[in-house]
Amino acid sequence: MKTLKIIFSAIVLSFIAVSCIVDDEVDVNFGEGAYIVGFENPVAVESYFTDEGTITKNYPLNVLGGADGTPPKEDITVTYEIDPASTATEGVEFDFVTSGGTLTIPAGQSFVNFPLKVNTGNFNSTEKTELILKITSTNSDNAVVSAIDNTLAITFVGCLSTLDSFTYVVTTIRGDGALVTDAVTETLTLIDVNTFQTESVGAFGPSSAGGPIAPPANYNGFIFSDICGEITVNSQNLGGYYSNLVFGNGTATTPDGTVDPVTGDITISYTITFAAGNRTFVSTYVKQ
Repeated sequence: MKTLKIIFSAIVLSFIAVSCIVDDEVDVNFGEGAYIVGFENPVAVESYFTDEGTITKNYPLNVLGGADGTPPKEDITVTYEIDPASTATEGVEFDFVTSGGTLTIPAGQSFVNFPLKVNTGNFNSTEKTELILKITSTNSDNAVVSAIDNTLAITFVGCLSTLDSFTYVVTTIRGDGALVTDAVTETLTLIDVNTFQTESVGAFGPSSAGGPIAPPANYNGFIFSDICGEITVNSQNLGGYYSNLVFGNGTATTPDGTVDPVTGDITISYTITFAAGNRTFVSTYVKQ
């Protein structure tokens, strides 16, 4: 028995020794990679509805990772350009603070602010415009541009929505084609800049027709925002009370609804969650 124990111990020790050798062969030198640089946030929105003059805004360009986690020991200069897809114009909505198309993260620092002059009095009053900046390269052999965070899209919004100034006739159709709200007259309530509250949601009619859905809710509608004719319905509780959610049906490239630039009519597509299954709706607001 003693001999068997000795043999077994020898086998275990040899296995541990082999395991240690294999582990030692794994490359754990994580400090030899290049620094990765990119914008901290890929999008920004600048909204001004009156002329407040020229305001300087800053958008961080960061060392996002790489190397050994310490700040770079030498300057990292990046080259940037305006993406051709941009609709904003230099000298109108914005001006660059510095020229030359480069920006430098100083040695020992993990970021630098990208400064931009925003000309608040030159925003388009009927449609949003966009400046798309793209980092194309760096001057350092020890730094690379992030493949994900290499662009910054800045949207300039000068459209002050006045949807609450009108009365609408509302028709709502459920996803299965059922008519749930038929030609009901409603108004919209302004609750913040370019943000409104409706009187109905899905099959729940205006509060004036039957009171709120349930206390302490004081409205039957939902909240949406209008940015230059594009409607967004952010996720919210039904009636501001129930755990049922209301949210828009838009995608990354299409809004949840639109305002017709000619008639002023509004169309909004949204979903209400229910335990028995979610329901989609399309509400049309015809301006009177």
